[in-house]
Amino acid sequence: MGEKKTCPACGGAMEYERLVRMEGLPDPNSDHLPAFPMELHICPKCGRGELYLPQEELERRETERREEEEDRAWLLGFQERVKAGEISSQIFVCPTCGYPRRERKCPICGSVVNLETMEETCPGDPDRK
Repeated sequence: MGEKKTCPACGGAMEYERLVRMEGLPDPNSDHLPAFPMELHICPKCGRGELYLPQEELERRETERREEEEDRAWLLGFQERVKAGEISSQIFVCPTCGYPRRERKCPICGSVVNLETMEETCPGDPDRK
C-alpha cells in the first residue's frame, strides 16, 4: 500500500480500497490477455478513485530499468574498447597457449596480438599459468 495518497480532486486523504486486476494488451504468442494488479484508492470525501501500481511492481520496474541501463553502459564500454583496439569483437584462440580470449594481451601466457591483423606481435610463455 505504500505511502498515503492525496486526492487530486479535493486534497483529501485517499484510503486503500483493494487490489484489482487489470487486463493488458493482447500477447501475440498467447490467446489470453495478461493481467497485472493495481491498487485502488478511494477518497472518502469526494468519492474519486485512483489506480496505483503496487510498491513491489514499482521496485521491480526500477530494478529492470537499472539493469537495462547497466547493460547499455556495458555495451557502450565494450564498443569503445573494440574501437580503441583494446579488445576484439570476436573471441579468438591465443596463438601461444590456446586460451580463448578477446583481449590484446593473453591473461594466461602474456602473448600480445595485433587485433587488426590478428598476428602475434609479442609471443607469450606457454609454460606460464
